[in-house]
Amino acid sequence: MIQKKNEFILITCSNFPEGGATANYLNLFCKGLLLNNQSISVWLLKGFGFGNQTNQDKKKNFTKEGILFTYLSSPHRPKSKLKKIYNDCISIIVLSIYLSKLVLRKETITLLVYNNELQFNIPIFFFSKLGKFKVISFVSEFYDKSVFKGSFFKQLKWYGFLFNFKFINRLSFRLIVFSSFLKNLYIKQGVDEKKIIIQPNLTDFDFWHSDNKTIKYTLGYSGTPSVKDGLIDLFRAISLLKKSNINVTLLVVGDSVFGNSLLPNLRKTCNELNISELVTFTGLVEFNKVKQYLSECEILTLTRPNIIQTQAGFPTKLGEYIAMEKKVLITNFGDTNLFFKNDELIFAECDNINSIAQKIQWILMNKDEASIIAQKGYLKAMKLLSYNEIISKIIPLIIR
Repeated sequence: MIQKKNEFILITCSNFPEGGATANYLNLFCKGLLLNNQSISVWLLKGFGFGNQTNQDKKKNFTKEGILFTYLSSPHRPKSKLKKIYNDCISIIVLSIYLSKLVLRKETITLLVYNNELQFNIPIFFFSKLGKFKVISFVSEFYDKSVFKGSFFKQLKWYGFLFNFKFINRLSFRLIVFSSFLKNLYIKQGVDEKKIIIQPNLTDFDFWHSDNKTIKYTLGYSGTPSVKDGLIDLFRAISLLKKSNINVTLLVVGDSVFGNSLLPNLRKTCNELNISELVTFTGLVEFNKVKQYLSECEILTLTRPNIIQTQAGFPTKLGEYIAMEKKVLITNFGDTNLFFKNDELIFAECDNINSIAQKIQWILMNKDEASIIAQKGYLKAMKLLSYNEIISKIIPLIIR
């Protein structure tokens, strides 16, 4: 336990403390700081947004652990573009006022920044230079330009992301990156390797433990079912198995957190592959319900393709899957096979439908051996991803 108390302020556009994978990661990071005798509060640059759900938050709120989180504009994220722009402008103004007050008070503060939107990071870094605050920036992913194709404003967002990634983040005292891919990108840009901390993700193993033994589905998936999560390849693998008279069922937990639902197109694909009766969609559900759904699945799956987004990031759900002590089938993308060996996770080849189908069939025919692999993966993940243990190691690196 670290005895010296330091004051941290987390600034983010994400939800907090609940409302998606990023919110969960940030909540665990803050809880880890608190458990290690550190002071932490949170400034939210945008209102809460999670599907059609609304919350009862006020401007200032506390988590059940006592962490103060404050909305700098409306506590509710609007759907109208004009209202979004208005709220962003309010956030920038309030953010600047809050930061200027810290400068005038001459307080010793460390800012934790989980945000890649340029309009917010410019004032953050400006006032951090005035107040000589340390800034620790989280870099969780890198996007291909194609993700932002479409309108002028989407393309503008891409250039803002790129400028923030290449130039603004380099002003940070430390960078916490989620993969060796991101670390290597920054080293190529001339960033001192000593400034970069690789921490793939964080998991609360106690929360994800489940004693439920009732299995309703062969396969399970949770998260935002976008292209990068590889559900189409999983659907095609299920279709291949069906043609071999091996029927496996799949439960898909989740949907897009913001914007239009992704499920209609996924249902259409299942219908085209003639596997609609084998796939069940829950839609967007609250975080606490995800564990119940996944506990009813025999094998948890993460069949991502080999694209730039999967090389750069590290999936939150992998730690959650492993923490449930389930058999986990994953494709060999990004850093996954650097952190875990073949006898700790069951790997299929990226972008290879035959490989995915064969691995599913192997698990079903070799359940005892697959269970041994799952237990080894659990023990390894406890060392790599357990939030309290990891944060106690990170703190000395970001305060020195």
